[in-house]
Amino acid sequence: MVTQRKIRVLLINSYSFDTIFANWSKGENPSHFLMGKIELEESGDFVVDILKHEKYRWLNRLGSLLRIPFLDQQVRTLLSVNRYDLLYLPYPLANSRLLSLFKWMKLLPIPIVVLGHQGFQYYDDKDTFFNRLLKKGYQQFDHYAFFSRKLLEKTQIDLDFSSDSARERFHYVHWGPDRKFYQRLSATKTSPNDRPFAVCAGTVDRDYDMLIAAFSNVGEQLRIFCTEKGVSSSKELPSNVFVDNSWVPYPVLMEEYRASSFVIIPIRDDIKNRGNTFGLTVLNDCIAMGKPVLMTYHPYIDIDIEKENIGLWVKDNTVKGWETALNRMFGLSGSFDLMEKNARQLYHTRYHSGVFGQEMAEIFRKAI
Repeated sequence: MVTQRKIRVLLINSYSFDTIFANWSKGENPSHFLMGKIELEESGDFVVDILKHEKYRWLNRLGSLLRIPFLDQQVRTLLSVNRYDLLYLPYPLANSRLLSLFKWMKLLPIPIVVLGHQGFQYYDDKDTFFNRLLKKGYQQFDHYAFFSRKLLEKTQIDLDFSSDSARERFHYVHWGPDRKFYQRLSATKTSPNDRPFAVCAGTVDRDYDMLIAAFSNVGEQLRIFCTEKGVSSSKELPSNVFVDNSWVPYPVLMEEYRASSFVIIPIRDDIKNRGNTFGLTVLNDCIAMGKPVLMTYHPYIDIDIEKENIGLWVKDNTVKGWETALNRMFGLSGSFDLMEKNARQLYHTRYHSGVFGQEMAEIFRKAI
């Protein structure tokens, strides 16, 4: 019996997947942070190698002078392409300039597959020579997998793809949470005697100032986990708001989510309207853990949390709008068990890492 050769994929990322894979191996973060690597390999049909994040620092210093970020990664990739069937770039905006040039010149013989979870053109001045050059580079990828239908449509317009070309090269996928990781977390939940509280975590795309201002007029508690850039340690806070600026391990943060009444995802207007899926990572956590969510309405997030009855949208993204939404959400505590059930149903049937892995496998097979 002839054994079919596995498809070899080189996974190249703009932040360290080496570290994330090591943390996954220790059970400290879920597999979906690796964008399908684990599920693809578990299928038995793929070998997905992670390119070491940085090896020759001097090349990156040279790349900074040439306006080619991550030059080290790209040079090492070009020297190893003969060992792989395709290249996979989950965050292609910064670490693909040299690879795109080689594609453009028809010197890169294997396909490139990228993920689309943020706009490829989000800068203001699109008509400068350099930005037109970037646009040409972004057009060179063979296949694009989008987390959002609206972002797919936006990218077709931004990058000037014809309908026929987009139909062939653009794909819609469902990036969902790890099927196993969340089962290992403790079952700690709120009890009827616990004081209700909400949790919010994330980076500088969160509108913490507005959320804190809204909670100053709401009686319940808020716990925020972020960096100093998100909320300064010198900021004066209402008595019902707690901020942790320290590094919190992911499993510890998940325990905070589980113990909370619900999770809040407040996205800044100037961020979400550019075309991205910011907030989806935390929404995935909520779906996997069955945790109700209160979130800024985001036109590029395809999971309708109100239609699925797992939370509420905040469409009035102002302090007053958030005050109203918070009071309404805390008032729905009797519906939280149903929201949990609905979220877990989504998790088990439509949004999990197994579905995403299967979708990416189909795209990879098509690419080669």
